[in-house]
Amino acid sequence: MAPSPQNDPAQQLHGTKTNRGPSAAAENRRALLEAARAEFASSGAAVPLSRIARRAGVGQGSLYRHFSDRADLAAAVFEQDLRDAALRTGATDRPYTALLDSIEARASEAAAMIELVSSAKSRQRGGALSAQLSELVGHVHARGISTGELSPRSSADELLTAIPMLALSVARSPAGERGATARRARRILDAWFLA
Repeated sequence: MAPSPQNDPAQQLHGTKTNRGPSAAAENRRALLEAARAEFASSGAAVPLSRIARRAGVGQGSLYRHFSDRADLAAAVFEQDLRDAALRTGATDRPYTALLDSIEARASEAAAMIELVSSAKSRQRGGALSAQLSELVGHVHARGISTGELSPRSSADELLTAIPMLALSVARSPAGERGATARRARRILDAWFLA
């Protein structure tokens, strides 16, 4: 009978974790995405991948089994953010407000995502993500018009342009000023977009 992980002398001596194999793949991927989101938000695009793996509680080999490089990891985080935003905006009669709230909440992370996803190495994946973002914004704009939240003078293209303006202005502000920056930016955007 094999010793349990708590009683395994090799694990106690070397501090290694038991490899759970393929059954842990989905859990490891989720942990990596959560860790990457937190690290990109706090440390920016250049955060060491080893720190992301350590925060996720996995080895770097697990990171590279799921993501070929930093841009691939960033794209996966951004893709998950787009799916989450689509769910939030679809569940309210104020989709524009829900979308901008989501962007504002993740602005620090968004700056790193924009930098990484738009890099030369990831343009193909970035193009697919841009298409997803355009589709989401198109739905948000159309729904916002139909619910009366958005002014009919506004366009989906204008909203698509406004998103990085909000995200980057908030993300590039000093941490203590982000709330005030977000409020100013939202007042400007709301003056144009809201009905």
